[in-house]
Amino acid sequence: MIKNNKNSVTILITGFLSVILIIFCAVKKDDIINKYYEYTIDKKYSKAEINEYYLDYDFDYAKNYTDTTIKNRNNLINFVYFALNSGIKETERYIDSSYTTYLDDIKMMTANDGKEFKEIIANLNNYVHPYNSSNNIKLNYGSQYKIGITINKIYTDQEIKEINKVVDKVISENITNSMPTKEKIRVIHDYIINNTEYDKLKYYNKDDDTYKSNTAYGVLIEGYGTCNGYADAMAIFLNKMNIINHKISNDEHIWNLVYLDGTWYHLDLTWDDPISDLNIGRDTYFLITNSTLKKINDGTHNFNQNIYSDAIK
Repeated sequence: MIKNNKNSVTILITGFLSVILIIFCAVKKDDIINKYYEYTIDKKYSKAEINEYYLDYDFDYAKNYTDTTIKNRNNLINFVYFALNSGIKETERYIDSSYTTYLDDIKMMTANDGKEFKEIIANLNNYVHPYNSSNNIKLNYGSQYKIGITINKIYTDQEIKEINKVVDKVISENITNSMPTKEKIRVIHDYIINNTEYDKLKYYNKDDDTYKSNTAYGVLIEGYGTCNGYADAMAIFLNKMNIINHKISNDEHIWNLVYLDGTWYHLDLTWDDPISDLNIGRDTYFLITNSTLKKINDGTHNFNQNIYSDAIK
């Protein structure tokens, strides 16, 4: 279920791994009282945190939790989503006295080297604008009063500036307002494929850093990409054109999911780019339904239907 909270939308996606650092800290009661007062004045504190890439939509899996206190585990996860989606670097919230198991929930999510929480963050990253996605997150807690979060973003300000310059140029030269939305998406789909080479070196050697191919910077600036980069680049264009979308992934692959004319469609530029000798057409994965994706049955597009429930609607 998507909920639009305002008339115009500035949208959304990636990082597969997020490192979680747990920091115990002491908190003075006076600081708690002062901070609480700051939060509760017309709730302006949270509104001030939102940047221009904030997504004002709620999905089934990811919802913006903007309340001043966290009351349960679901609130906690949605607070993390709001923090990512807002584009902030750090913030904090208060734990409601009724939420007596919050420490247990945090420890459970960060146990075993934080595996569960890494997966949660990887999935939440798919629902935010790529510019707001995170390399790693720090959770700060240690009292019964509050929890803090610090976010390290994937994209630098300089990278965003360079990417936006390309995006604006491509749109101004190739897209008109009179174009049907599907045609706009096709133009961008073809532009990215025509100007990007799949980074096979990165595929075979994850530590190869010749190009930033796992980001939109590699795709749009350097001309090399892996699936992460293709999906981020497409998401940035879709968001710029106010087309509802988010990314979808499994342990091995990531692609785009696009909402068009009341239906969700899969869009995979990586597989539409001729990266191998396989008999795959240029438009095989261009805005296809979930039933069509199942019929193709390529073995690389399986996904968790509880997380990406939009795709099965």
